[in-house]
Amino acid sequence: MLWILFALVGVVSGLQTLPPVQWLKGNASSSGFSIINVARTIYLQSSFADRVDTEGLTLIPPTAAQFAETFRHDISDLLGGNWTLEEVDEFPNSGIFLGRYRGDANLLTYENGDATEEGYELEVSGGSVYVGGTGSRGMFWGTRTLLQEILIANGSALAPGRIVDAPAYATRGYMLDAGRKWYSPYFLKELCTYASFFKMSEFHYHSSDNYPLNRGHNETWNEVFSHFSLYPEDSELQGIIQRPKETLSRADFEDFQKHCAQRGVTVVPEIEAPGHCLAITKWKPELALPKKDLLNLTHPDSISTVKAIWAEFLPWFQTKEVHIGADEYNATLADDYINFVNEMSEFVNSTSGKRIRIWGTDEPSENFTVSKDIIIQHWQYGQSDPIQLQDDGYSQVNSEDWWAYMSLKNDHTPIFPATYPQFYNVTRTMNFANIPGWQWDPSLFNPVNTTEQLEPEASGNKGAILAAWNDNGPDATTQLEAYYAMREGIPVVAARAWSGARGVNITTSTLPSTLEFLMPKAPGQNLDRRLSNPQNPSIGSPLLSWTRQSLDAANVTLGQGSYGPPYTLTLRITSPFVLSGPDTSISLQEVSANSTDVTTLVFSTADNFPYPLRSTAEADGLDPGHPGRIWTNLTTSSHEPVPITLPATLRIETDVLNGSRVWVDGDFKGRFEVFVFGGRNTLFSWSQMALVAPLEEIEGGVESLVLERGVGGRGGNQTSLPPPSNDGYMVPPGSIWIIVVSLITIVMFGI
Repeated sequence: MLWILFALVGVVSGLQTLPPVQWLKGNASSSGFSIINVARTIYLQSSFADRVDTEGLTLIPPTAAQFAETFRHDISDLLGGNWTLEEVDEFPNSGIFLGRYRGDANLLTYENGDATEEGYELEVSGGSVYVGGTGSRGMFWGTRTLLQEILIANGSALAPGRIVDAPAYATRGYMLDAGRKWYSPYFLKELCTYASFFKMSEFHYHSSDNYPLNRGHNETWNEVFSHFSLYPEDSELQGIIQRPKETLSRADFEDFQKHCAQRGVTVVPEIEAPGHCLAITKWKPELALPKKDLLNLTHPDSISTVKAIWAEFLPWFQTKEVHIGADEYNATLADDYINFVNEMSEFVNSTSGKRIRIWGTDEPSENFTVSKDIIIQHWQYGQSDPIQLQDDGYSQVNSEDWWAYMSLKNDHTPIFPATYPQFYNVTRTMNFANIPGWQWDPSLFNPVNTTEQLEPEASGNKGAILAAWNDNGPDATTQLEAYYAMREGIPVVAARAWSGARGVNITTSTLPSTLEFLMPKAPGQNLDRRLSNPQNPSIGSPLLSWTRQSLDAANVTLGQGSYGPPYTLTLRITSPFVLSGPDTSISLQEVSANSTDVTTLVFSTADNFPYPLRSTAEADGLDPGHPGRIWTNLTTSSHEPVPITLPATLRIETDVLNGSRVWVDGDFKGRFEVFVFGGRNTLFSWSQMALVAPLEEIEGGVESLVLERGVGGRGGNQTSLPPPSNDGYMVPPGSIWIIVVSLITIVMFGI
């Protein structure tokens, strides 16, 4: 593999690590570091091997040796070869060396002046590279920089020089709404692995929620989707569970937390109450207010029920801080609300020693105040004010919805000052407040009155968390579509939260190329669902081609798992069939349409949601302002299931923006989609489903199969970055870099 890499020396010059770093040039007479000239051994300083951080949030901090082992796996994954790890008292003459920071660790601080265990140095000299951390996490983050630098160098030697680096903020996080959509343990760990490559430090796991009742569903509240994604071991609490197969057991959650901690990421779990808690009120209806997903905090059993739930799960949570939600309650009941959050803060702390977070929520009380021990996650003006929180002595996290929020698959029109995008809006980070070139950082909250921001060194500002919400329900997205939505946002936000106001800015001109080069290479994961061993890696040739032979059994194993967008999958079918994989399956099924049964093509996901092929006009859903969405009152599409007549040749073209669309015998027939209630139940639309190709097993009447690379927006081979002043959806650039990066991806790593 490495000889191919070396043949392309210089192709990726000009790219930037994420987060960006500042190199201090070394002695010109010293030799640099070339990965081809070193033994496949990583050397760890023995006296540092047992170092365990104490200042981070996790209660299961890895040792430096455990982080080094993760690095060993990652470099083997990226570069090939059987790398080994060796603890030594003295380093040899050349190689990769890991150990403690050799300068004054007290000089490496967060932007507010607090000491950090996340700082590191990376020095190239004498044919070796040294990564030293102020803590074990700092050393690990240094290995992320080293891996990215090696990839970008693409076989060239790293020049002599030194990096001294530390994050501006401790909280560099992302939130996933797992209360309105099920995510498997495997997916959660893959997403954590991806985020850690860009030095994210927190995974905010929103474990419980319900479909919004403000969309006209309060009268049928007991039928509305709600979910609690953690399965209690106490049988008396299991009434809270409605979908037991879509929950994490204690063993699952412990494994998830351990996996993330091994990569420097702390899982911060959230159990939502006293709002957004239909899972509780369905179980115990007597505890509900007239708006049925709000707890009646004056009922004598309400707070004790919430405490019982937390008492069950607190021993599961290996973190010093947990999130109790406390979002969007009734402002007229402010006294009850404040007493609740204060009582929960005292209960959680006295029970487990943990501190709590809550969402910033309007509580206009003249009698009580929220305890200063509680951390406020600001998300919207009118709910909380960051400057007032700082002045009043609160700790806070920046999740201001203007820059931080996504509503997966469909926005919340009308919401002002800006709708929530379906995909993370990189524009709002790179051009904060629509000001070209003003890169957001966690001190920046207000996109309207730009003079009202926190100082970068504000003592109460812990950092920032972006948020992916599933307000449109469990069937509006696949699990992988959450990754597509955050794919660019995670590295960009991680970079800006790491750099803050003092660090190196992202280079706008090369960001599309940098993202598309680095994102698929995050080691230890395959969220883009690329083939590890395609039949033909050459551009222009099919990745996979199969034709049934006369001696083939009815069931044939392809053994290729899944392939993600963009792709084109062509099937020749003669009878009913099932093509299955670990993420999806596609088959011919009977579905109801206009009181009759129609045999059509149906995609099904691993979480058991079926999506029949529906009739749409070929041009519908291509609105650049709302990609993939078809308004019900502006459509030439019937959205009825499409009958399939055998034999047939099916061509499925999939990209993230337009979803999975189907041609039958050369004629466009429709796409796989979902109906979404939007805009507080006033705007209805059909939205695209981008489904991965199942390539594991064929059952029945498939005569041939051809998988080809596709083209299209925001897929595994294409990124997007907006013009500097554009606050709308980001348009994929027409850039030679895309071709260059695709070539490198193919020859180096397989797709």
